Amino acid sequence: MKPSLQDRRNQAKTARRGSLAALVMGLASTMGCGAAPEQPHLEARTREQTPIAVCTQKLSPLRGGRGKAVVRTLEPDQWAEIAFPGFNADKGLNPTDVDCTGHYAFANESLRGGISEKGWPRKLDVEEVDVRSGPNGLRTLWYRVLKFENGDEGGPILLARAVDDRAEIYAIGSFRGPAKSQITPVRLGDDNLVVAEAKRCPDPDDCRKQAHMFLARRGRLIEAAKVDIERVQVLPSVTERGLYARYQLRTDVSYKPNGIQLLEQVKVSIIHYEDPNRDSDRALRKVEFSRFLKVERDALFSSNDPLWERVVGQD
Repeated sequence: MKPSLQDRRNQAKTARRGSLAALVMGLASTMGCGAAPEQPHLEARTREQTPIAVCTQKLSPLRGGRGKAVVRTLEPDQWAEIAFPGFNADKGLNPTDVDCTGHYAFANESLRGGISEKGWPRKLDVEEVDVRSGPNGLRTLWYRVLKFENGDEGGPILLARAVDDRAEIYAIGSFRGPAKSQITPVRLGDDNLVVAEAKRCPDPDDCRKQAHMFLARRGRLIEAAKVDIERVQVLPSVTERGLYARYQLRTDVSYKPNGIQLLEQVKVSIIHYEDPNRDSDRALRKVEFSRFLKVERDALFSSNDPLWERVVGQD
């Protein structure tokens, strides 16, 4: 017997209700209770912790099964082979070497006037390469192959990391400073800084330690700010004629997710004078101030002027 029109309408309604129920149950299974936990995006999380590599090289695989990422240590000449495609360990570096970002390794304004005392090409000496470790397996390398008349040394600097079966270079730049300068990678929110601390003391009363802060941008290390960490200077006193005032700066640096906190302190004192009738060898005042460096594109902008510039010369 052929179903009536009303029977066909009831069957259609029942089918639509079933489809709707199936759709609701499907959404609940993906969005609501009882759903399988979301798989962690390990690759994305790793990318948040390190810059994008501009130069990479495959390494021989590690023995054993896959597990926790293993940070590997490479020799300076191994990193040089990755950073400078024309580098040959047997011959060494050449003055016209081009790095893997397409820039000349030694044609930088900061390296102008530097010479290679060993001539060219020159083999790498491990004593001339400063390597320091930082967060997440990051490393900085400073190739101190150039010498300057004032005693400074200089050369390329790298921000790199080797993990498991891959070596990566994130940025390349250059630095010139005293041989004992310390260049380290520092974590700053989603950014990774390279901080070079250099101290110059031509005289005990004229001493300065600065932090040169480089941001990794488009494969290059760009100097984004320069901060006085320690500083001493003696000047004629403004308030005490015939006497001299010593200004001493100390800066406490804290790296925050959104920038760099600087707590600056300047102590002012009158230095000792041989005449016992003069009121010398005494403290005058202590001034403290906090300012903040914030990352904006390719630079670090300060919330205020350095304390040193606002205090020195005023006793």
